[in-house]
Amino acid sequence: MVEMLRPFDLPLRALVGDPIAVLPPDTLEHWETVAAKGAGFRAKLEAIPAAGLDEQDRLTRDYLIALTHGIDDYPRFWLYAFPITPYAGGWRHNTIRQSALGTPLETAEQRAYYIAALKAYAAHVRSQAGKLALQADRGIRIARPAIPGARRTAANLAQASAAFVPATERLSSAPPEEAAFFHAEVAALVEGELAPAFTALGAMLDDAYVAAAPERPGLMWQAGGADHYGRLARLHTGTDLSADEIHAIGVEILRDARAELASIKQSVGFTGSDRAFAAMVDADPRFSATTAEEVAAHFRRAMERIEPVLPRYFSLLPNAPYGIERAPRHIEEGMTFGFYRSPTPEQPVGAYVYNGASPETTSYANAAALIYHELLPGHHFQIALQQENKALPLLRRANGFLFLNAFVEGWAEYAADLADEMGMYATPYERFGRLYSKMFLANRLVVDTGLNAKGWTHEEARRFMQENTFASDAEIESELLRYSTDIPGQALSYAMGQRELLRMRAEARAALGDRFSWPAFHAAVLTPGAVPMSLLDAHLQRWREAGGE
Repeated sequence: MVEMLRPFDLPLRALVGDPIAVLPPDTLEHWETVAAKGAGFRAKLEAIPAAGLDEQDRLTRDYLIALTHGIDDYPRFWLYAFPITPYAGGWRHNTIRQSALGTPLETAEQRAYYIAALKAYAAHVRSQAGKLALQADRGIRIARPAIPGARRTAANLAQASAAFVPATERLSSAPPEEAAFFHAEVAALVEGELAPAFTALGAMLDDAYVAAAPERPGLMWQAGGADHYGRLARLHTGTDLSADEIHAIGVEILRDARAELASIKQSVGFTGSDRAFAAMVDADPRFSATTAEEVAAHFRRAMERIEPVLPRYFSLLPNAPYGIERAPRHIEEGMTFGFYRSPTPEQPVGAYVYNGASPETTSYANAAALIYHELLPGHHFQIALQQENKALPLLRRANGFLFLNAFVEGWAEYAADLADEMGMYATPYERFGRLYSKMFLANRLVVDTGLNAKGWTHEEARRFMQENTFASDAEIESELLRYSTDIPGQALSYAMGQRELLRMRAEARAALGDRFSWPAFHAAVLTPGAVPMSLLDAHLQRWREAGGE
């Protein structure tokens, strides 16, 4: 199974240190072959009786069965994923780029590998033109409102290709003649193949493409998109809830958040409107920044506050170091927030990669909430512990599978609220920063389903977010295109995954009573690594029945 998935799953390749100089063909036929192999593997797994297996072997069996069911849909997922949108396309290109840029260039063999990796990458980018054409033939096109952003992404990636030409100091160990030849060869490859491949990809989004593209964003306006969105909703929430039910949950969370906001305002004696309170916090110099370095300082202060308290709640702590890094400039334009980059052999530090562009336009009252979601005890705890757990099979130590989003993002949201229970939000204003994030994620439930399943227009979705978040118009625009065009359904995983984890914790508390332990519960959740929510539920039930130790 590992060998079947290894060629195209980038997190798995990064985990095992695979070279990236050979990339598989990114074609529908390739994914259909993978799906057929997965179905055959599932039949063998289902023939293994669960009775008699120990807990980890049972989880592995059930995990792989669930994975192969997900692989059945991989060709469909591939077909609806656009290659140059800021999140889906940008993430993949950034992963490949980081792997290549982390390659040492001290020996002739390493330099030859670097050339091979760049050639493979250029060929991969060229293959994306075929994907765009196939999608268009199937009636699947980037919606018109998202096309300018996709064009900018292609142009930015073309421009950023110059970063692949190594700085002189990286070649200091090579003889001068060899260093000069290598430098010229890389520059020619970048200028002659890689950058033009991105430019050509952007050029495909021409007037003819625009004329045939859907006027309204959202999967329901794409050929077969309504059915596909139902699959995505099940995949990303780990539940069988309908889009209407998920939509209603989002509305309910927003109602509760409004009540909590009223309590926060009362605690500081503020009598104005919610928006006026948000404006006051936005203007507070305690939460401002004028440089990217000042942005990072907000995040570091929150990290330093929680570090001494973590052992009271966690018996397992990751070994991998962690930190804060600014995002590459070429992807900042299309980002609303940052993202977590997990440790790899090339870059062993788990990092929150933040958007450092235009910091003067942003309030960082939510810096603590973001860092507790992204690093401690959120993504870094979960993902680094999973990668380091040698008791898990290799496939379960990877983290690249779509069907794990509810666990991965749900844990990170659970962690951000756990930080509140730990007393980490030092002021009512930081609690508002956390509430800001919760309201934003509840909006995602409402707007993602609204755009993709309920026929909302782009303007209706924008107006809803303007009325129910405190985000800027630029943030809202970026988010709306993320939901409707870039990675639809993925935004459901945050609040819905957290909701499931809180339910499981409540059941554990009720069953164990005084025997309930924070460290033991968190170890029970994290030790198996990310698994589908139904498997986690069954695992925790067995853990409770065994005494919750």
